[in-house]
Amino acid sequence: MSLEKNKSVGLVRISSVSQSEKYGGTGIEFQSKKLQEYSNLMDLELVETIVDIASGGLAERDGITHLKEMVEEGKVDKVLIWNTSRCFRSMIHFAKFYEYLKENDVELISVGEGIRSGSKEGSMIFGIMISISSYEKSIIAERMMSGKKTKYQKGIRAYGGRLPYGYIKKGEDIVLDEMNGKCVEYIFKTFNRLSKKDYSKTKKTQKLLKLIQKQGYDFNGKPFKAHNIKQILKNDFYVGSMAYGSDSIKHIYPTIVSKRLYNQTMKVMS
Repeated sequence: MSLEKNKSVGLVRISSVSQSEKYGGTGIEFQSKKLQEYSNLMDLELVETIVDIASGGLAERDGITHLKEMVEEGKVDKVLIWNTSRCFRSMIHFAKFYEYLKENDVELISVGEGIRSGSKEGSMIFGIMISISSYEKSIIAERMMSGKKTKYQKGIRAYGGRLPYGYIKKGEDIVLDEMNGKCVEYIFKTFNRLSKKDYSKTKKTQKLLKLIQKQGYDFNGKPFKAHNIKQILKNDFYVGSMAYGSDSIKHIYPTIVSKRLYNQTMKVMS
């Protein structure tokens, strides 16, 4: 008959030292004492009590990082906390932590709530908490999508990724990059001028590349390539349109070329 695993590590958390002094009922001393008393009662070896002085809303904290190192070194069989809400303010972060311990065959014990992941009842309760975290995650995702949609409807770019060539980020705003903006205008005008001559598409692009180089323009610090020119000529952001999924709407940012010039370009490109 194998002996029960009993190498235990306590994890206590407060937001700040002043909080511990103000709220003695949930401070470091109180939590640590309760975990030690539980360990003595259950005949567990409390190897260490890790103290986290950090926001419970953080997914990664120094204490949790240290605890994970101990887990990976095989020094932990059980993790003791006072209660889940004191240790974690976000059910999403708690869920990730719980799944990590589960994957490493480490039991989680919430002393104040009387829940052990090693029991059927405890596993069920923690499972309900995980379900809550999934719901919380979906609500956050819905709010983010709703926020993006609202911004989009106002003509505000609500997604990340690289800005079109010719624009730069200035704080929260998107503004024209003067040098590159002139290059975009030059590309559209020159392309349309070359289109009036009897050039093949390949020759036209090669001619335009040489002219761009002669003007001293570059593509984000690198020489222009043919595909860079095609991307610019097909991008309707320069005339005030912004794509979001399958829709398109007028954005609030400065335009670089006229609608007439863009439409002429599209006729040649098609």
